[in-house]
Amino acid sequence: MIYLENAEIFQEGRFIKANVFTAGERIKKIQTVDYHTLRDLDVKVYDCSGCFIIPGILDPHLHLAGGSGEKGGFSSQSAAITIAECVRGGVTTLVGTLGVDTTTKTMPELVARARAFNDVGLTAYCYTGGYDCPPRTITDSVRHDVIYIPEIIGVGEIAIADRRAPEPTLHDLARSMVDAYVGGMLSNKPGISHIHAGGGDRRLKTLRDLMEVHVIVPDKIHITHIGRSKALVEEAIEMAQRGCFVDLDLWDRDFVYWYKVYRELGGPLDQLTVSSDAGIGSPSELWWELRDAVLNHGYTLEELLPHFTVNTARALGLSRKGRILVEHDADLTVIDAKNFEIKHVISRGQVFLEDGKFVFSNRMDFSRRGLDIYGIGEENDKKSS
Repeated sequence: MIYLENAEIFQEGRFIKANVFTAGERIKKIQTVDYHTLRDLDVKVYDCSGCFIIPGILDPHLHLAGGSGEKGGFSSQSAAITIAECVRGGVTTLVGTLGVDTTTKTMPELVARARAFNDVGLTAYCYTGGYDCPPRTITDSVRHDVIYIPEIIGVGEIAIADRRAPEPTLHDLARSMVDAYVGGMLSNKPGISHIHAGGGDRRLKTLRDLMEVHVIVPDKIHITHIGRSKALVEEAIEMAQRGCFVDLDLWDRDFVYWYKVYRELGGPLDQLTVSSDAGIGSPSELWWELRDAVLNHGYTLEELLPHFTVNTARALGLSRKGRILVEHDADLTVIDAKNFEIKHVISRGQVFLEDGKFVFSNRMDFSRRGLDIYGIGEENDKKSS
């Protein structure tokens, strides 16, 4: 059990003074708890004076098993994502996906990586498939993958308007999306269709054509990589106005630029999420980009946080994530209110980062190897912010 006191917590779009009490994997109280009760229950107490408490960040799109290696062959494949890379950026929930490479990167490998993260104490899901449509699945269909494999919450990232994948037929795309939706209904899962928007001239035309001839639920569609051109952002805004969720990735670390474009064009702010697209980069870049936008570009933490937390939870259908509320998951990040450095990270009620230092085991009993990357890229990240 954990008690965080004397902080300002982010709740419903603003910061309020409050104390947070967690037990097990859930938030149990957001109020003062009697010290006799704390002593009797053997609670770990953190004085968070001068700090903000925000929900754990959600990363809706990253290459958990590593990047494909498109620029130099096998030797250019990036390493699998590590737990430490997530924790040092306050990321406590993530969704892995395959990309263009569904040959050397496989669905069993992706599911295994997600399961490993869950075993340790973070929350990890994945999509079935990749760029291909019909998708490459573990079972005989998208529907069965969603129903029978706990980590799989939908299909993706299906590529449209991209030279690395043939444009899917409307029938194949509709079948994949309906299977994800129905599989989600039958298994009480989100049933998301995660769509990769490429740089081709068709942009989102395939999705518009699809919605003309098939009954597709808009809020089950999550379109990523919209920050390629102003024209693509305009089309993404039109899809967001229909009810789809749209996503800015950090591949080129240009979040502030495309966020400004999206806002200036009148994009629905409650339909916008941000993902790391980690593989080349790190999940922790989500926090560094957010921090940079506040410290150096005039945005406020209050206006930006929803794109990294509650909006993403809504897009993914994760009702206990993204907000600090009683009976929500105890995913909490404590940051210094002055310099925006992360002090503590709690995931599902377990402390992973304490006073800026990792406190979880980094070495398997049966291995001499350190399994996580400590500090790699950290100084560069700080300088860029």
